Amino acid sequence: MDMSGLDFGLCDMFLGYTWLGGSCSPLSGCGYVIGNIDYSPNFYQSPWECQQTCGAPVTDCINFWQIEQGFLVDCAPSLDPVCGCDGTTYDNACFAYYYGGVTTYLLGSCDTATCRVIPISTHFGDCDMALGWARMDTGCAMMSGCSYIGNNGFDYSSLFFTSEPDCLEGCSFESVCIDSSIIDLNVGCLTVVDPVCGCDGITYNNSCEATSWHGVTSYTAGPCVLGIEKRANSAWNAFPNPFENVLQLNFGSSIPQTLRAYSITGQLIFETRPTNSLLTLETTLWQEGAYLLITTYEGMPAEQTIVVKAN
Repeated sequence: MDMSGLDFGLCDMFLGYTWLGGSCSPLSGCGYVIGNIDYSPNFYQSPWECQQTCGAPVTDCINFWQIEQGFLVDCAPSLDPVCGCDGTTYDNACFAYYYGGVTTYLLGSCDTATCRVIPISTHFGDCDMALGWARMDTGCAMMSGCSYIGNNGFDYSSLFFTSEPDCLEGCSFESVCIDSSIIDLNVGCLTVVDPVCGCDGITYNNSCEATSWHGVTSYTAGPCVLGIEKRANSAWNAFPNPFENVLQLNFGSSIPQTLRAYSITGQLIFETRPTNSLLTLETTLWQEGAYLLITTYEGMPAEQTIVVKAN
């Protein structure tokens, strides 16, 4: 119920958070009763509780859960402006997300910004379903998760794309995450497990594998907090990657029970039961973009990797 226009008196007693003109706001007054009507059921102890009941967290620009989390966050006073979905220019993304509570923002000030992105603080759950190329404020990256609903309850499906070029359209990030020109599968990377988190959101065994075998242009030390993990004991590899009309899989001595290929929207594209260590896939009819390959073994964990079909 919109409480706009109701007069609860000129007292300083805090009544709670209530729905006023399209958003949850704090309200004070002399009491909850006006005439013979008790309005106390329309007040809430927190703005997030109010928003869950009266608003629509899945589509609202301002999310009060983020602001509540911001009480524990000390944002650096750096100047790297973003334009919030509320039309306000914030000093940086941290200010916008935690102090302003905006669910999306444009990179740059509101008078020049054109590229809408997913806040870097947003997570999509610890599931392995490939969601697609996500337009983050650090660039475009392949993301996995449980759904397109972020941990703040907002629906980010409009900011996921089927290919990296589509994701980059309209945005001028400083760098491209995956550069196929630097992929060289002949490089003999050591089998050392020193994980790095690629800009594509995937954890790689080490920096050599990330750069030479997958074309990752930037990474940070340590595994990704979220994303798809490249297993240290992976028994197979896919090549070339990126591929065009043919993709080859070498399973070595461990032939899987099943191989499945999924599109980034979670659609099953291909399934087979390999009988040889080397499998050649005809991929002429596959659309350009990224695919998740999953192999299953009897009595062993499933293994997975991402491959990309180029033009």
